[in-house]
Parts: sequence; structure tokens; C-alpha cells
Amino acid sequence: MGLIRVIFMITTTMMMLGTRTVSSDMFSASADLANTFRLEQKVVNVLGELVAQTEAKLSIIRQYLEDYQSVVEEKATSEEEFIERVAGNPIHAYRLMKRLYFDWQTVEKEIKTDNWRNALRQLEHVRMGAKFPKEEDFFGAAQALVRLQDTYELNMTQLARGNLWGRQTRAELTAQDCLFMGKHAFNAGAYARAVEWFEESYILAGLENNKTLRQDQVMEFIQHAINMHDDTLQQTKQRQPMAVLSHTNSFQLPLRERPAVVQRSEIIRSRKYNVGKHISDQDDASNFNALCRGEKLLDDILLAELKCWYDNRHQPYLLLMPIKIEQHSIEPAIYTFHDVLSDEEIETIKELAKPLLARSLVQGKIGTGHEISSVRTSKTAWLPEGLHPLLNRLTRRIALITGLKTDPIRDEAELLQLNDVERGGSTAFPRAGVAVKPTKKGAAFWFNLKRSGKPDPLTLHGACPVLLGHKWVSNKWIRETAQTFNRRCLLDANQ
Repeated sequence: MGLIRVIFMITTTMMMLGTRTVSSDMFSASADLANTFRLEQKVVNVLGELVAQTEAKLSIIRQYLEDYQSVVEEKATSEEEFIERVAGNPIHAYRLMKRLYFDWQTVEKEIKTDNWRNALRQLEHVRMGAKFPKEEDFFGAAQALVRLQDTYELNMTQLARGNLWGRQTRAELTAQDCLFMGKHAFNAGAYARAVEWFEESYILAGLENNKTLRQDQVMEFIQHAINMHDDTLQQTKQRQPMAVLSHTNSFQLPLRERPAVVQRSEIIRSRKYNVGKHISDQDDASNFNALCRGEKLLDDILLAELKCWYDNRHQPYLLLMPIKIEQHSIEPAIYTFHDVLSDEEIETIKELAKPLLARSLVQGKIGTGHEISSVRTSKTAWLPEGLHPLLNRLTRRIALITGLKTDPIRDEAELLQLNDVERGGSTAFPRAGVAVKPTKKGAAFWFNLKRSGKPDPLTLHGACPVLLGHKWVSNKWIRETAQTFNRRCLLDANQ
């Protein structure tokens, strides 16, 4: 069954978001992260109160010790002389009685009060019913950060210091953090990337005066990663002399021979991208990352043919407020319809979807049904047409804009769905060589099928991973079989 896709960009509010995990989905959506941050705030409040109580307790004990110390400071040649002086001084006698009668009651009370046990009970209450991160959440967050650095080719030094693609934040990584990222990249076989993380860890260890780990420890990891990279490179060249290696996982020269910074910059400048339906899987991945970074893959002649215009679709409803259309690609046809939704409608859709959001599934191996993806970490809520009057109005509006039949009750379209997905800024089409940036209130539109009913390989697409922000997306899948008279079939399989 063929489907035509319309994507409504709901909002692009800025906040930090991790991206992916397999068996846990704690940070796969901004709502989950927000709840986790709120949970940590409660924990911090309990710990803060414990610190305050402990410091107050210690202050009382210190005061007792300081009072005693002022007595000890009396000069004397012997212990007998010291005791005689103290015992013969009425002020010392008064302060001695005060310490052991009045002050000691306060000290004893503080010692008997178990603030730790009380804090433990409060923490247990906070954790009751709450979802604390697990090991897979921790490793998933690390995997997400490694992937983001790889996809967007972020400057390692800037990233470690909280600069996310030109936006400076107060979130920074320590030498220990970078070492862990390097280990994660190494275990994934991305040895060149691991070397970069380890080198940054080495630099930070020096700046931190070896606070979180020592530089000599990091150097062992750097050398091991270099050796693994160069050995793997050599083995690959022996098996396939003309092999082209992915720039994300390997440099073209052995790392032992590289001019550290120059080598990578030369690779970036010398890249060439291919577009079209016959490109390889490696080209798909390379193009996808390039489009996510905002690189231009099409030549200026093709880009000059693109245009924007107003269109009323010959519909009376649109005469006074025609649709604003932006063209992203001619072949395949990819558009954005701007200002399709209002702010109020956006909030209504989000509120309807929030209680229904659940981790999205992808098609698994044949015969295994659907499964959780380790790459795509979206959350989905299927909104039936009768859930709210707005949904029916949106269905009619989409029909007017697209000129297609979109009634799910008549099996002309699937339910409107709302995704809380990863956001790096775009939906990338690696074979078409274009990317559609998320625009609030806008709707991206393309046909997954040709007029013949055959799949269009040029519409292969994916959501760029989250870097800084989150994206709410409402999808409308329009069925091909209902468009018999709206979009007539052609017998030519190539069209």
C-alpha cells in the first residue's frame, strides 16, 4: 500500500536532549528528560538539606572544640602547672562548667540525631515510583554524544567546553568524560574518532592538573587506539586495494604519519558527494551527515530553478489566505507549506498527544514484527479523528492544500500521528541531495511513490539527530489507493 507523506513542524523550542538507547527510552524525548531533571531537583533538595543540617551539626561541635582550645593555649611549664592555673581561674572554672553542662547537652543532642537516616527515608520516598537512569541510559547518552559529534563534525575542543555548533552553553566535559567517550567510540570500531576524544581528554587532564585522571593514563589509550586504527587500515587495504574508507571512522593515512590537524582539514576539503538513486549505502550515509551539517550538495544551476509562491489551489477557502509554498526539490518534488497551523492548534495537538506518547517501533526482520530501534528514538502518539474537533478540521485543511483525499474514516489516510523526535535541524534526503529545515507551523510534503505506483528511491530520508533542541512533528500519511481521480496513475514505471 502506497503512502504520501505530510509532516507538520510543530515547534522547535530549545533545550538539551540526548538521543538514543535500546532497552530504555528515558532520554529519547524532551518530556522524559524534563521529568528526569525534576527528579534530580528533588534529590538535590534532600541532599542540600542534609548538607545544611550536617554543617550546622559540625559548627556546634567545632565551637565546643574551639572553646576548649582557648583553655589549652594557657602557657605552662608542666601539666600540673597548667591544671593549677585553669582550676585557679574563676573564668576558666565557669567556662568549664558551661561546656560540660550547657554546651554538652547541645552537642550530645546533635550527635544522637541521625540526619543520615532521615535523609535516606526522604530519598527513598523520592525514588518511589520514579524512573532512575539505568546502565543502558548512561551508555545511550554517551552513544548519542559520540554520534552527534560525528554527524555534525563538531570541533572537539569547543564541544568539550560546551559550545554546540556556535551556541555557548555552561555544559562542559571533564577529562574523564572525554576518556569515556573515546572508549565508547573505540568499542564501536571508530578508532580515528576515539583518538580525537582521547587527545582532548589528555589536554583537559593537563588543564585540570590531573584532577579527574592523569595524563600518562590517557596516553596509553591514545597509543592503543592509534595502533588499532592503523592495523585495521592496513588490513582493509590488503583485502581491497581500492577501498574507500568512511571519513567518520578512519583517516586515509595511518595516524602515526598524520600531520594532526592538517590531515583532517584536507579530507574535509577534498570530499565529493554523489546524488541520485544509484548511489551506494556509503554515499547515503555521507550525504545524510553532510545535509545535516547544512552542506550544499546540489550545484547552483539546480538551486536557481527552485522558487517560492502563493497558491490558492483553486479553492474558495484559500482565496483570502493562499498557501505559502517553498520548493526544495524538483525531482523528486519536495515542498514546505508555511503557516499551516496556528499557535493555539499546535498547543492543542501537543496536549492531546502527551498522555499517549510511547516509544516508536520500526519494522524488524521478516517474521519478527516490529522492534525498538537503536538509531531511531522517537515517541509516537496515534490520534484518532474523533478525539478532538481540531483533528477533523486539520484533515479537511490538508485535503484542500494537497488536493488529495485524506479522510481516515473512509480509509483514505492513516491517523494523524505526533512524534517527539530527534532534531538536528533538518529532514535529510541523501539521494535527492536536499534537506528540509524544521519551520514552526510549516508542513513538509512529498510523494513516496511515482505516478506509476512504484516506490521513488530518491525520497529516501531520515531525521537528523538532536544536537540542541527538540522537535514535535505531526505526520499525515495519505493512502495512494484513494487518489485514483486526484492523482492518476501512469503506465510508465519510470514516472
